[in-house]
Amino acid sequence: MSFRFKLGEIVVPMVGKEMDTPVGPSKVIGLLLNGYVILQPAGALRRLVVEAKDYERFKEEVVKSDN
Repeated sequence: MSFRFKLGEIVVPMVGKEMDTPVGPSKVIGLLLNGYVILQPAGALRRLVVEAKDYERFKEEVVKSDN
């Protein structure tokens, strides 16, 4: 079985890129069957279950704040 992303990768939704709206990166914290992943958005405590086909790898560097 093959997964689109690996644990710990940083991803962003593709729809934000198409609509030219800023969407923050999320970290992949879990892999599920049938093409779903569990994400934790940067700077948030909540977790999201989303379809992996709607996301792509984040190609820029993520800078963490010291706060």
